[in-house]
This record gives sequence, C-alpha cells and structure tokens, in this order.
Amino acid sequence: MRVECRCGAERPRFLSRRDLVAAGVGTLLAARSDAAFAADHAPAAAEPTADAALAMLMAGNGRYVANAAKHPDLEPARRLAVASGQQPFATILACADSRVAPELIFDQGLGDLFVVRVAGNVVDDVVLGSIEYSVVHLGAPLVMVLGHQRCGAVTAALEAVEGRASAEDAGTEIGELAALIIPAVRAIPETAPDRLDAAIIENARRAAAKLVSRSAPLRRRVAAKRLRIVSARYGLDDGRVTQVVDAHEAQPLNSGS
Repeated sequence: MRVECRCGAERPRFLSRRDLVAAGVGTLLAARSDAAFAADHAPAAAEPTADAALAMLMAGNGRYVANAAKHPDLEPARRLAVASGQQPFATILACADSRVAPELIFDQGLGDLFVVRVAGNVVDDVVLGSIEYSVVHLGAPLVMVLGHQRCGAVTAALEAVEGRASAEDAGTEIGELAALIIPAVRAIPETAPDRLDAAIIENARRAAAKLVSRSAPLRRRVAAKRLRIVSARYGLDDGRVTQVVDAHEAQPLNSGS
C-alpha cells in the first residue's frame, strides 16, 4: 500500500470535547444575550393603577393568611432585574414591630414594595420625605399606612394618657414618639369596648390624613386620582389586613395632632 505524503497540506481538524463544550457555551451565551436584548427592548408593561395595586396587596395577604404564599420575585434573575432601578407598585408605612414585615404579610418580593417602618407608624418630616420620594420619583400609585394589633407604641401613648407611663421610659425619647400618637388616643371615648384597638385604627387613619394635609405633591396626585392613600389594620393573631379606608382630604393638622 502506497502512502502518499501530503506534507504542508492542512489536515482536517477534529473537535475535542473541550472545543464542543466551548462552542455550546458560546451558543448559549449568544442566545441569552439575544434574549436579554429582547427583554430590555420589549414594550414596558403598563404601570398598575392604585386600585390594581391595592388588589395585589390584598390578594397577597390572602395567600399569606391561607398559608399558600408564593414568595415571588426572590430569584437571582429578579435581583439582577431591579439592581439598576426600582419601580415599586405600592408604598407601605408600617410599624417597626418585628412581627409586622410587609413583604411577608403581603407575599411580595424584591422591588415590589417601598417600605418605611417606624414605631407606631407615625409621620414626621423624615417619614413624609421618604414617602414623597417613593411617589414623586418612583411613581408608586398607592400608599398604605398599616397599624397593627396590640401596637406597643400606641399602648405607651394610651398608658401615658391614663397616667400609667412606664418608669423605664424615663431618659428616653419614647415620650416624643408617644406624643405623636396621643391625639389619636384622646379621640377614643373612655367607654370604648377596646380602646387600644380603636386607637390603633385611629392612629393609622390620622397618619394617612396627615400625609395628604402636609404634602402638596401628594395632595395634588390624590385630587387627580393618580394616587390613593389608605390606612389599614394588621391582625397579629390571624394575619389579616382589614379596616382599609381611604384618607380624606382634611384641614391641615396641627403639629402633634
């Protein structure tokens, strides 16, 4: 058998396993790149209305109560998607109580809610500015002030009104916090069956009204029906969010009222 020498001729190249893997990864990355480009240039989804946002919150709370939470928007892809910007569909002013976590209560995930938390869900200048930012710059169409069952801050205010302030509060700023809540407590008749719970609901309602009365940008958006501001109550025992009431435009509230 004659063997013909083809010196200098280019031999056919057989792909190694490494070559095949590299080619496959390249194809996959290209496909992902195309998909990412398409996603980035897809038409933007319509922003939810205030009513739709409230419906989403209540549906999520229903899942939470039924022990059927979906825990949405927690995957790495979501984290990357919101890393460069946020567009929360609702703003929640909630108590700092460790048992009141809005993302859990409403079964939402990363980038879904803009949350401001402070004991007693009170409104001061810093809280108001934070909420204004979420509406004016981030476009949140719904603000909810969320009080909760057996709130410690409201309890402290009630005890102060009844002359039972805790001696342990001496030397702290807890009295300053309670002072923001006391007007709501005083609005509840002493004969109310559950004065504490009534004060909790009233305190959330007044905080929502204060957002409207103290902020011209928020007030204009409420008047134009581009924004809803509501108050609500969260039950520690059953996990339900109830007593959802729209804040009504009111006369400017006095400081501390």
